[in-house]
Order: sequence, then structure tokens, then C-alpha cells
Amino acid sequence: MRSEQEIFDELASLCASPGYAHAVAYLCSRDNMIRYSGEMTAEDMQHLFSKSRLIRTETSTLIGLMLKSPIDYTLPAPPVLEKYIESTEALLEEIHHAMSASFWQDIDPAKIAEEGFNPFTSGAALREPIFYGGESAYSFQYRDFSPAKYANDDPWLIANRGFSIHDARNVVFAISRLQDEKSISVMHSMRGTSQETWTFLPGNRR
Repeated sequence: MRSEQEIFDELASLCASPGYAHAVAYLCSRDNMIRYSGEMTAEDMQHLFSKSRLIRTETSTLIGLMLKSPIDYTLPAPPVLEKYIESTEALLEEIHHAMSASFWQDIDPAKIAEEGFNPFTSGAALREPIFYGGESAYSFQYRDFSPAKYANDDPWLIANRGFSIHDARNVVFAISRLQDEKSISVMHSMRGTSQETWTFLPGNRR
């Protein structure tokens, strides 16, 4: 098994590839958008719980690595873009296995039954559960519960920042609606066009 640093370095190099932003845009769309017709059902959301879906920390890692170098927005040919996506998923999976291995390397099977045994006393054991831990809420729940959560901070926000928590919530809501509209528009624009021109990136740009 390769070291985690070796895999991470290869992922960083991949994220600096020309046109990689289009791969990130595709992954963000695939793993976060809910497509449905009429009334949304539980089945429409099922893909959000797939093991193949990238979680927020993984996506944030890709974006962070991409931002470390000047971004080339050239649209790659479909085979190149497909290779970017496949390599990204393979490297992230390899990193997960490497990180999981570090969880077990310091655990002595002979000591598991001993009183007071605690495998979570080392940083190596904590990294994997923290990075891959489930998200505590959907993004819209953070948004819509914020007025109640930060109600007591409203006077300070208004006096020192010039906006209320309701104002902040409304701005986030407007941005999310705009994002939805742009993403839907981009998908509609792909109909009847050559696959060589397909990209989800315009739905994620200002």
C-alpha cells in the first residue's frame, strides 16, 4: 500500500491539470443535485446516500488543491475529462484505505479486552472518523434554523455588522435559488448539443 502522502501528492498534481475545474463541477453536480419531476420522493434523494458519492470534505479538498495553482478553464476533450473523474475517485478511495490503515496500525489485538483500552487516544486513530464523519444536517437546515439559533446575537450583528441574522439567511436563500436556476439552465442548454461541449462549470460560476 502506498503512503497517504504519496497518494495525496498525486491527487494534488491531478487537481492542477488543465481544465480540472470542469471535473470538479461535474462531481459537485452529480453528488449534490437532486433531480426530480413533480413531487420529490425519497427515491429521488437516494443517491445522496450512495457509497460512491463524494462527501463535502472530499469535495472541499479537491477545490482547495485546485486553488493552489492558477486555474486553466480550458474544456478538456470528453475522454480526458472522464479520466480526470475516474482518477479522482480512485485516488480518494486509495486515500481512504490508507487513512483507515493508520487507524488500525496502533491497535494491539491482545490489549482490546483490557480494562480502560481506548483506541481513540492517538491522532492517527481520530483522523479517519473526523474526516469521513457524517454531516450533521442538510445545508438548508443550517440556513433555515440560523434565525432561531442566532436570535440572541441579532442586536450585536445589527450594531457591529449592519445586518440581522434574518438578512443573512435571506441572502443565502437567494444565492441557493440562483445556483439552482443556473444549474437547471446549464443542463437544459446541453440538450441537442455535441458532447464535446458539455460542462457543468457555468452553473457554478458567477
